[in-house]
Amino acid sequence: MNPRQKSIILNFVTVIIITTVFVLIMANVRDLLNKSEAIRSMELLGQRVKSYRQQRHSTPPKSFVMGGDQPISMARLGDINYRAHWISYNAKPDTILGYTYKNFGFLAGKGYVVMFLDGNVTWMEKHQFEQLLAKQQTQAEIELLQKNLKF
Repeated sequence: MNPRQKSIILNFVTVIIITTVFVLIMANVRDLLNKSEAIRSMELLGQRVKSYRQQRHSTPPKSFVMGGDQPISMARLGDINYRAHWISYNAKPDTILGYTYKNFGFLAGKGYVVMFLDGNVTWMEKHQFEQLLAKQQTQAEIELLQKNLKF
């Protein structure tokens, strides 16, 4: 092989490697942005719930949360599991009110965007969330969820 051919092959391999690295980085940046947007959307929802609770001293119905007079962009949230009808009046502020599961790529990871009764929102790893939820769920809620999963 002459030096020109070696140079062309080296340049080609360099461009392929740089392109691959760039694509992988951009895919992870996209996932991090989607995760951030999902958390932000849930925070807006948490603010609506907090406002409702301050005005009416109860948790809002699912129809208010999912629609209402000020619709929130649900594009990044997906299917929200709303637990208001399972929460007692004297529940603690750290009771899980709503959550959604998210499966992002390598850097962002898998987990849940969780809204608590006091309106605070956080990202929780799957194992941590499942432990907390198991402590808070009643047997009736578990049975209903299992029944709905069979359909």
